[in-house]
Amino acid sequence: MLPIAQCGSANTGFAVRTPSPAAACHAAGDPIIGSSRALLEALERARQAARSDADILLEAESGTGKELLARFIHEHSPRSGKPLVALNCAAVPESLLESEMFGHVRGAFTGAIGTTGKIAMAAGGTLLLDEIGELPLPLQPKLLRFLQEREFYRLGDTRPVRVDVRVIASTNRTLSALVEAGRFREDLYYRLNVIPLALPPLRERGDDVVELAEYFAAKFSAPNLPPVLGTEFRAALRAHPWPGNVREVANTMRRAIALCEGKEITGPGLPLGRAGAAGSEVRWLRPGLSFRELEKTLLEITLDATAGNRTHAAELLGVSLRTVRNKIRQHGLPPRRPA
Repeated sequence: MLPIAQCGSANTGFAVRTPSPAAACHAAGDPIIGSSRALLEALERARQAARSDADILLEAESGTGKELLARFIHEHSPRSGKPLVALNCAAVPESLLESEMFGHVRGAFTGAIGTTGKIAMAAGGTLLLDEIGELPLPLQPKLLRFLQEREFYRLGDTRPVRVDVRVIASTNRTLSALVEAGRFREDLYYRLNVIPLALPPLRERGDDVVELAEYFAAKFSAPNLPPVLGTEFRAALRAHPWPGNVREVANTMRRAIALCEGKEITGPGLPLGRAGAAGSEVRWLRPGLSFRELEKTLLEITLDATAGNRTHAAELLGVSLRTVRNKIRQHGLPPRRPA
C-alpha cells in the first residue's frame, strides 16, 4: 500500500499523505501529498473507479503524478494482491515496442530467445500504459483487439494467450485532439475511455505546493534535519505557476537543499532555471533570435529544470522521447541522464 495517513474530511473515504519531518520515500515511489479540495475530489473519483474492472483513461499534465494515481487505483482495487506492471510507450524504441508489450517466442526474429511481455506479466493485476498517445499507429489495432478480446498473440506464435488484466492508460496529451489529427484511432480511444479520470495541475491546488516542498525538503536533507522554509520562500512557492507540477517542485527543492547554507531556506528567489520565476522577464528572448537558437535554448532550459532527465523533459515540452533525443544530437548538446 502507499504510505498514507488520514487527512481531509471524515467522509472522503480515502487517505492522503501529509508531510512530516520523518517523511520517507516509499519503495514504490513518493506518496500522494496534499489536502486541497481539488486533489481530494480527484482521489475520491479514483477510489470509486478502483472498485470496478473497467479500463481507465487518465489525462493530466506532465508531472502531476499519473503513475502515483494509477498505483493508488491498483492498491484500492480487488486486484491489489496481484502485480501492477507499467509500460512507457514513449520510452521504448518503436521497433521493440510490440515485443515489449506482447512478448515473443524463440526464433521470432534474429537473436530472439523468447520473452513474456508486459501484458502477460500483469496477469490478474493492472497494466499501466503510460504515454499512450505515443503508441505508433501500426500497433494500435493490436492493442484494440486485446482490449476487446482479452487475448493476444506473441510475436512469432500462432497460439492465442488469454489474460485477465485491468488496463489504465495515461497521457499528458488530449487524446480526442490526436484522434481529430489522425494520430490515434477513434475506436481505440473510445475503448480506453470507459472511465475518464484527471488530476488537477498544481496551480489549482492551493497550498499543496508548500506541503510538497516540506516533504521534499525532508526527503532530500540529512535524516531528521530538514531546513525550515522561510516566509519569503513560501510566498515564492505560492506565486510560481509550476508548469512542471510536482516533478518541478521536487527538482526545485533538490537544488534548494543543495544550495542551502543554514537551517532555513530564505529569500524570494527560487532556482527555477534560466527562465526565472513567474512574471519575470525572459531575458534570452530577443529580436533576431533564430528558430534554431530558440529551440536549442528552450531544450537546454527544460533539461536544466528536469536535472537532465530526457523523459521528463519530453513530457514538459509535449513531444516524444525520440524527438528530445534527436534534438540533443542535432544541437550538439552534452550527454544527459538516461531516460
